[in-house]
Amino acid sequence: MFPLDLPFAVLHVTLRAQDEVHLPPFPGSKLEGAFGRALYALACTQTQRETCHGCPLQTLCPYGLTYAPTLPPGVHAASLGTPPRPVIFRVAYTEERRLATGDLLSFGMVVVGHAAAQLPYLLAALRDVGREGLGRTRGRLDMEEVQSVHPYTGMRVTLLHGDDLGVQLEPVVLGAADLPGLGGGRVQLHLRSPLHLRVDGRMAQALHFPVLIRALQRRMSNLEQVHGGQHSLGADFSALPRLAREIDTVQQDTWPVMQKRKGHSPHHTTSMEGLVGTVEYAGDLTPFAPLLRYGEQLGAGKWAHFGAGLYDLEASP
Repeated sequence: MFPLDLPFAVLHVTLRAQDEVHLPPFPGSKLEGAFGRALYALACTQTQRETCHGCPLQTLCPYGLTYAPTLPPGVHAASLGTPPRPVIFRVAYTEERRLATGDLLSFGMVVVGHAAAQLPYLLAALRDVGREGLGRTRGRLDMEEVQSVHPYTGMRVTLLHGDDLGVQLEPVVLGAADLPGLGGGRVQLHLRSPLHLRVDGRMAQALHFPVLIRALQRRMSNLEQVHGGQHSLGADFSALPRLAREIDTVQQDTWPVMQKRKGHSPHHTTSMEGLVGTVEYAGDLTPFAPLLRYGEQLGAGKWAHFGAGLYDLEASP
């Protein structure tokens, strides 16, 4: 098993529309942007600065820790030029949605590692996430409820209800030991949001198992080295990809989807592209179960913090 000490908590967030709300097929970037603005308004005391970099409070501020994390001492890796964020949205790709007044909008958010210490600020930001309005019509949403959930047992703990200022600060925390294995010799990955993995500088169209495992190994190790226990420092990154060559891609039924999103400047847009659908693998999947399960909760590939690369696993004999 690839060594990982990476605890995380899965939150289930429900908002209620106060106006008509128009959302694109993949609203992850809009939710993440609204959350970031709400957290910034709550936490930043250095608003005269253009960026978090160089701020003396960067390693203390909940916004800086979430949106501009820094590398811990002793951690140096080329893939960590931009440290991964410890808050990850879980949003499925569907169709363009139009919420009427009173309709509910639900999505997931994962809080990784040390970021759990910022939970009071994160919950307060979630309470404000829909107040400025979302989507094309800038429709407003109010907080309904935030629950901490165990995705494999169904256990739920209510952390926040409506505008109640009292919050429960003991979420359900999962680690590697809490992730179920993969019985049998086959597994299907149901890609619920656009998965964008790169091979030779291009988006991979064939999701062969070694490509997926390398991407998951890199992402989980990066998260673990920045926000977890750093057990993967100095680990052998070649063993699992070699072993992954023995796993067959039985079937791939995927198709590309694309969506425009706003860039960093007001008039700049970028394209988010990835694959959705189903991929089936066969072979001895036991050594890969922890990585696959981590990916099921924390996402994979490009834009994973927006909720891209979200998948469900379905094991079969």
